[in-house]
Amino acid sequence: MTRTFGRLDILVNNAALYIDRRHRLLELEEEVLRRTMESNAYGPLILTQAFVPLMKKKGYGRIVNVYSGIGELSDLGSSWPAYRLSKILLNIQTRIIAGELRGTNVLINAICPGWVRTGMGGLGAPRSVEEGADTAVWLALLPDDGPQGDFFRDCQPIDW
Repeated sequence: MTRTFGRLDILVNNAALYIDRRHRLLELEEEVLRRTMESNAYGPLILTQAFVPLMKKKGYGRIVNVYSGIGELSDLGSSWPAYRLSKILLNIQTRIIAGELRGTNVLINAICPGWVRTGMGGLGAPRSVEEGADTAVWLALLPDDGPQGDFFRDCQPIDW
């Protein structure tokens, strides 16, 4: 990785699949669950594993995991089970990796951008792309004494 990329300062894990809109967990097809987990949970973990060594070598890095309020433990429902499970797993990864990175000046946090007007959020979403990205940019540019392993919306800490 070092020879190919040299360095990486910021990693934003933002890709996601949302393909289980009409499913219930007890009826969820294995293929839908597998594809969702691969994209939304395993993908960010594999990228983080690949690039953290570069960040640690340079003594600096910021990782931003983009999750969804639909994956907050404080407000779980029964709809979109594969998506919910994948985002819960992403949040747990954020906490575990934060503990593993303590003292390295590589900070990892997670954001919920809210319901944003994107291909996934649709034209009826109340937030612009700029509003949704604001907290990700803020976390990507944190000072060295910034938060580690926390969850944010609108640059404010939130429970998950």
